[in-house]
Amino acid sequence: MHLVRDPLPEAAPADGPLVIGVGREDHRDDAAGLRVARLVRALLWPAVRLRECGGEPGALIEAWRDEPRVVVVDAMSSGAAAGSVRRLDVGARALDADFLHGSTHALGLAEAVELARSLGRLPAGLVIYGIEGQDFKPGSQLSYPVECSVREAALLVAEEILARWGVPPAPARP
Repeated sequence: MHLVRDPLPEAAPADGPLVIGVGREDHRDDAAGLRVARLVRALLWPAVRLRECGGEPGALIEAWRDEPRVVVVDAMSSGAAAGSVRRLDVGARALDADFLHGSTHALGLAEAVELARSLGRLPAGLVIYGIEGQDFKPGSQLSYPVECSVREAALLVAEEILARWGVPPAPARP
């Protein structure tokens, strides 16, 4: 009966922007990128697509292969204030030193970007959002400042997608 009243949603369009959440659920603030990406997907569904990745360079390069419009969200550990959100348009310029060393993964997003750039496999429109973490120990709860910044970051990402790529928001549900 549920499928008759409330059918399954249509899939996101194959040409919609891709949002990649990077992180691990079991290391507290490292999950920030995943949580932001899921919230963006909820805000803009069905116009965007979502992929989740642990942060390995090869997996990231494969995740954005043949994608023209990509937003990647990841936790950072650069020494900035916990919960602060940084944005970088990778297509416009190379990653700066702070961003290169801010990843929470030994080899991760920065290495994937620079490797993809050298191989000619970098998406034309690649934007990265980083959320400064506070606690990366095992656990499932985000720290308070990171939890507060997840909503802010999701709104920033959603606004950018709408402004940059003109993706219509999801229709309101009755």
